[in-house]
This record gives sequence, structure tokens and C-alpha cells, in this order.
Amino acid sequence: MVNILVPTDLSDVSKVAANYAVKMANRLEANLTLIHVVTIVVPVRSAYQRQLKQEEEGLLRRTQEEMIESLKPVVKYVRFAAPVQYDVAIGSPFSETLLREAKKLHTGLIVMGTQGASGLKKVVMGSNTTAMIGDSHIPVLAVPAEAEFKGLHNIVYACDMRNIKKELKQLIPYATIFDSTIHIVHVVTNGESFAEVDEKMEKAVARAGYDKIVTMVLADASIDDAIADYIRINKADLLVMFTHKPNFYERLFDKSITRRMAFHSKVPLLAFKEEGSSKK
Repeated sequence: MVNILVPTDLSDVSKVAANYAVKMANRLEANLTLIHVVTIVVPVRSAYQRQLKQEEEGLLRRTQEEMIESLKPVVKYVRFAAPVQYDVAIGSPFSETLLREAKKLHTGLIVMGTQGASGLKKVVMGSNTTAMIGDSHIPVLAVPAEAEFKGLHNIVYACDMRNIKKELKQLIPYATIFDSTIHIVHVVTNGESFAEVDEKMEKAVARAGYDKIVTMVLADASIDDAIADYIRINKADLLVMFTHKPNFYERLFDKSITRRMAFHSKVPLLAFKEEGSSKK
């Protein structure tokens, strides 16, 4: 059974992510844990250590009570047998604390909220979710503020062709669960051959063992524009990327993205970290 971990600060955006995670967990029959990370560091040694410890315990208790009350409208949609778990963790930085808790819970997926168009750029360029995407070997699902889970019928996999076989192997289990069509999309850059890219794609698909895959090789001066258009035209439910290729992401989220990022207001981003990738 999959264990899903959802960090929440009780904001509206994080509640959207929690709602998305609940509906996904219903389909997966997954365990769901909602966690609030308090980034306050209590001094290890202090004349007031006992008092600080009592205050910390009180903070944890009050925060958990607030979580339970605030998230009642969300968790009422849970349809599977396993009860929702609530957790509060204290530590800094955020990503290390969350990953520590994720390891304890044997987490298979982390679901986090983002702020939509401008917010997703913040996600990729420097927020808590960015840190998680960069640091976590557990897949991270970034859910924009306007997203609503209605299944994953069409998954767009933005591929740079470096490790297509290995990446498909990681992605296909998710697609199988939701009976999704995987759209492998590559935008050719200078020096690339359409024919060579298409041939490599077809070979990878033939060996993947999954029937519902379509491939698309695009030519565009802007990678982000090409992918944005493809997602919009094909009504994608999810965008998938792998974080072992920083140059690809730097190009994808460059300054021209401000003209095209509106599609991210409804399309979540699932980020995998390639095995063997080093931490930045």
C-alpha cells in the first residue's frame, strides 16, 4: 500500500493539495498522512531547557488540534479504510525535516501545494517545494491552487531523451494504476535530428511494455511554449519531469515563461529524481 505524505500550513493552497491527495489516495487505496512542519529550532542547551521542552510539547499539541479541526472539510471525502494520520514536526530546514518524517513513514509520494502560475515559477526557482523537488528521492507532486483531481487520463512526460528507458520504467506504474495515456514530448534543439529522436522514442516505447503511449517530437524556439501548447491542446492532467537535468529545467522556466505559465494553474507537476542524481 502506498503511503502519501502531505505537508500543510493550513493555508487555502495547502488545503487544495490536501484535497487533491485525498481523492488520489481514494483511487490508490493509500495511507494518507497530513503533516505540519514548524521550522523553529529549540536550543539544545539552555537554563530554561525544561520550560522550552514543555512549550514545544504544547506547540505540537495545539498545532495538531488546529490541523484536525481545519482539515475536517477535506478529510471527510476519504473513502478508504485506513484512517488519516496527523503529524507535527519541529525542525529546520524544512526539506530535511520533511524528508526525515517521510523516511519514518516509508512514504511513496509527497504532495505539496503551489501558488499557480507565478507560484509554480517560485516552486521551481526557490521555495520549500523547490527544495523538496531538488532534495527528495521520493516523487514530489506539486499541486497548483486551481487544480482538482479528476483522474489522470493524459500524462505529458517532458523528455530530453537522455534516460528515456529508465524514466519510463519509473513512470509506467503510475500510468497503469490510473489507466493513463502517456504522451512523451521532446522539443528538438540545435543539432538534433527529428528522425534520430523519433527512432529512439519508438525503440523505447517498443521495449516499455505499456500500450497507451503516444510520442511527439516538436520544433520550437522555446521549450516552455511548446510544452505549454501541447498540454493545453491535449487537455493534460499531469506534467511529469525528472530533476537530474538542471539545464533542461533552467530553459523550461526562463523569463519567457511569464507569457505561457497560465496552463500550470490547473496542471500539477510530478517530479521524479533520477536514481544516482547528486544533491545540488
